[in-house]
Amino acid sequence: MDLVKASAVAPVALQHLRKTVIKDSYPNLYKMLQLALTLPIGSATSERSFSAMRRIRNWLRSTMGGTRFSSLAVLHIEDDITSQLSPEGIVDIYAE
Repeated sequence: MDLVKASAVAPVALQHLRKTVIKDSYPNLYKMLQLALTLPIGSATSERSFSAMRRIRNWLRSTMGGTRFSSLAVLHIEDDITSQLSPEGIVDIYAE
């Protein structure tokens, strides 16, 4: 990190780190930066899933079975896909 600080003019930017920290020269520092940059992205999905579970499984629905809860959680978490579904189309499929 002293090398990066010495070669940086202003606050360290991502572009500067990419040029300075090369995988072959600094393998441990490269791996640490790679983990630090991907950790927030990796944890956002699980945090979103847990907050969805809290909304679905409140005290009113505490007797819900595991299969139904899992199905409702998937529908809630993937709301960008389920918002494209039309209730009339689903009713028509079941009516057939």
